[in-house]
Amino acid sequence: MRRFPCALCAALLFALAAACPQQPVVKPTPEEPPPPEPKPQPPPPRPPPPRPPRVAQPAPEPPPVVIVEDGVRLEYRAHEGRTVVEVTEPEGTQVQAFDGSALVADDTVPLAFDAQPDHYYRLVARFPSGAVRDKKVQARAGRLLSVRLQEAKEPQAMSDKEFRALRATLEHEHGDTARLGVLRTAASTAYFTTAQAASLIDRLSYREDKLAAVPILKDRILDRENAWQLYQHFTYREDKMKVQEMLER
Repeated sequence: MRRFPCALCAALLFALAAACPQQPVVKPTPEEPPPPEPKPQPPPPRPPPPRPPRVAQPAPEPPPVVIVEDGVRLEYRAHEGRTVVEVTEPEGTQVQAFDGSALVADDTVPLAFDAQPDHYYRLVARFPSGAVRDKKVQARAGRLLSVRLQEAKEPQAMSDKEFRALRATLEHEHGDTARLGVLRTAASTAYFTTAQAASLIDRLSYREDKLAAVPILKDRILDRENAWQLYQHFTYREDKMKVQEMLER
């Protein structure tokens, strides 16, 4: 009698389980991977710093102009718009600067003075030895003129050996035209005594050519106090007068 109820209960439970609708089995969905993290963006480039304003560069100074003549060195260079003349050598030399007849500077080297643009000045230098030099220089606008003086060497007349060689050359030339050409070449560098000049004139044949030799030789004669002796080498009075005029020029 006791087993019946247990069997009945079991049957009822089975019937109820069959009557209930079965729930579908839900499979778990796989988990999706998380989205990738965004890469960090580089910072935007900084703008370049502003360029400094251009500064106008001063024009380069022109190189100095150097002139060497007759034992004097002249150097012109830019000088901020001023026109100046200076004498820098040799120290201790007494220099006077003249503008025409007006004295504009008088001092020992070194010395300097303001000058008029493109104007000529006469410099008279007295060296410690007693020698004197006289030089005319030009001031250039906006330039500094530096002057370096050298004591002039005393010129020497041709030696006897040199003069004999010159005289022999004249004697071998044919015609006075060629002889005058030799005299011009020799007188461009050589100096003569009055006696030497007279001897050269005697090597010419014609009076016109003898007269033409005087202006070639006269400025190269060192003993000018004796130049009157040249008159004796001309025969005609009018030729002597022409020689006198040439020597007095």
